[in-house]
Amino acid sequence: MRTLTAPQRTTAVLAALQHPTPTGITPRQTFIDRLALRIALALLLWSTRPGANREEIEARHREGIARRAREAEWDRRRALLGPRL
Repeated sequence: MRTLTAPQRTTAVLAALQHPTPTGITPRQTFIDRLALRIALALLLWSTRPGANREEIEARHREGIARRAREAEWDRRRALLGPRL
């Protein structure tokens, strides 16, 4: 394509490419619209989170059992070392 003889844009095309001029009324979102958008975003993020695999579930279960055993041992030691009434 030769740029020296390329057809030039007309003023109608230039006017169509211009941004519209803002009017006095600016469109704003209502409180309900903003709330709906936030809820939709939260649901979208919640639904796309990765699920736990079997190893993670078993590791959490073992950690819970170990934590309960440690807490039971602490309670037993506290009961043995506490003052007797």
